[in-house]
Amino acid sequence: MLILDYCDYSCHNRDDDRIYRPNGLGFYLFLRFYQPMRLVLNDSVVFSEEGACILFTPEYPQDYSAIQEFQNSYVHFLVQEGSYLDYKLPKNEIFYPRDLEEIDQLFQKIQAEFLSPATYQQEMMNILLQQLLIESSRQLEPAHQTEEANVLYASFRELRFTLLTQCEKDWTIAQLCQAVHLEKSQFYTYYERFFNISPKADLLNARMNKAKQMLVNQAAVIQNVAQSCGFASASHFSRQFKRAVGCAPKEFQEKQL
Repeated sequence: MLILDYCDYSCHNRDDDRIYRPNGLGFYLFLRFYQPMRLVLNDSVVFSEEGACILFTPEYPQDYSAIQEFQNSYVHFLVQEGSYLDYKLPKNEIFYPRDLEEIDQLFQKIQAEFLSPATYQQEMMNILLQQLLIESSRQLEPAHQTEEANVLYASFRELRFTLLTQCEKDWTIAQLCQAVHLEKSQFYTYYERFFNISPKADLLNARMNKAKQMLVNQAAVIQNVAQSCGFASASHFSRQFKRAVGCAPKEFQEKQL
């Protein structure tokens, strides 16, 4: 049985708030982030996109803060002695469920039950917590279960990893299609089906995240950031950055002071 300690749905912290628990929380902590976040995982700084989730184990160090707005849903819970937690969910690492609406609905139900004096409250919260973990695990599985589709999904995952970790390169759609041996229309269809985002938007998000990371360094020159993130010019980079983040790169950099 899972014992809920505390929860909150779609709550806001101060934009500059940082959660730092070097010895962990003492509870399992399931988090759903609404905005990009900065986390320290295995002594490395990691930047997550909006819609990220993470399941912290009780003793794992927690260090996370918002890049801009701090909005999250979360649950603290314990596993009752004699029970175990095995839902094939990654632990202490970021993951991205496909259907965040379903995840949010479960957080709402957990919050409502937590605040309710109804009979069998603990039993119901246990059921809802398990449903949250099971649903999150299912959403990480490939959308198609045939052997051919699983092979294709694996190829797309490998390609996406290369695309996002080398986002500064001047990628062409022809290169991407060739990597998975598909025509252009098929490539777009499968990419969006597997990852719920277009390759163009995915690449732009990766470039924005890299740019934010570089701009945190006050010595970074805007022109250099633009080139390092794959933009043809500083003006093009500035337009894209303002459209995505809501402020100019220089303004974002000054806010880090």
